Amino acid sequence: MNTSERAKRRQVWLGILISLACIIILFFFINPIELLDALRKARYGYLPLTALGMVVFLLLRAIRWRFMLSNEPPYSQVFHIQNIGYMLTMLLPLRLGDVARAILIGNVPPVTLARGVSTMVVERILDMVFMVIIVPFALAEANVVSPELSQVGRLFGVAAIGGLLVLIVAANQRPLANRLTILILNRIPFLHTESWARRADDLLAGLSSLTRAKDGLVLLFLSVAIWLPIIFSYHMTLLASNLQPTLPMTLLTMAAAAFSIAAPSSPGQIGVFHAGVTFMLVEVLRQPGPEALAFATIYQALNILVMVLVGMVGLKGAGVTFRNVVTAAQNFRKKE
Repeated sequence: MNTSERAKRRQVWLGILISLACIIILFFFINPIELLDALRKARYGYLPLTALGMVVFLLLRAIRWRFMLSNEPPYSQVFHIQNIGYMLTMLLPLRLGDVARAILIGNVPPVTLARGVSTMVVERILDMVFMVIIVPFALAEANVVSPELSQVGRLFGVAAIGGLLVLIVAANQRPLANRLTILILNRIPFLHTESWARRADDLLAGLSSLTRAKDGLVLLFLSVAIWLPIIFSYHMTLLASNLQPTLPMTLLTMAAAAFSIAAPSSPGQIGVFHAGVTFMLVEVLRQPGPEALAFATIYQALNILVMVLVGMVGLKGAGVTFRNVVTAAQNFRKKE
């Protein structure tokens, strides 16, 4: 076993340990019997609406991804490949779903592997910028922090918008941005300038839609629109869990989930998702613990179910098998 394989195996075990630690800590503060009672009292009639929101999210997300690929590949292919990736991320470690997405879309002419990867990186950046923007404003509106901290939060939101504008300018001035990147990287001795400069340029290439005013506005609109059905899904599940959500409460719960699943974890983000949203609901928004954890349990279980089902449909639609996709992704990972 080479060094790279050992490092990946350690990463898998680290994720499992973090997930287990999160679950243990949650049950240290929340009685499992009370959680079961909250689950028993949940209003499951809201969940079909939650699932509907998740599916609409996937439909809109595929529209955005295809738009970033210049609308060249067929929508059905983009939709199925995206869903295969989400399914694998839910079922397998090391985010193999992302690797599978890149490989599969790279086999749909005229898209290339590098182009698929760059657009996926930009997807993550746009999503994270959206979360960074909504958190301070939602905190301020939720009245859970002091007026001074609310003002600081709004400033962070404005700073996030400013960061997005910097990316837009850099995408429009790629030669200048590349020169500045190389100049900065040359001053950092422990970084390989050529490889990091290439990654930065690939990122800017993925932002090519932002170099045209009309396309940029469409991309920003889609980047907001894709989250509306997820906000709806979170709101419905909070209602199902016998909580009384406000819009700021729903937004903060969604943002807590988005940031928490960035941490290493077992497949399906089990544990870290539950800890992140429960902490937000209980410690920040002062909601009852059993109902908060019931929300996290119900939402993530339904999310995994929906992603696996649409992923299975995606396998058939894309004309591939589960084993072949996983093998291709694993082989690609071994080459990294």
